[in-house]
Amino acid sequence: MLAAAAAAITNIGLLAVIIATYIQNARLIKSYFTYGLILVASLFIVQNIVIVVFWSNLYAAGPAIKNIVDAAAPYLFAINSAQTAGLSILLWISRR
Repeated sequence: MLAAAAAAITNIGLLAVIIATYIQNARLIKSYFTYGLILVASLFIVQNIVIVVFWSNLYAAGPAIKNIVDAAAPYLFAINSAQTAGLSILLWISRR
C-alpha cells in the first residue's frame, strides 16, 4: 500500500519538473499546444494528489477494510508504476 503512495508522490515530483519545463517552453513558443501541455500535466498532478489523499484515508481507516485495501494495493501500485515509467520517459524527452 505504501509503495503505491510512494509511486504517486514520485509522479508528483516528475510532473512538477515537467510543468516547469513546459512553462519555460511556453515563454518561448506561445501556442495552444504548449499551453495545453501545461494544462494536461497540471491535471495529472491533481490526479496524483488525489491518489495520495485516497491512500492516506484508506491507511487511516483502520483494520475494518484492511483486506480490501490489501487486495487493491498491487493493482494500484502497477498503475502508478506504469505512470511513473511513462512520466520518466516524457521528462527525458522534454529535457533533451
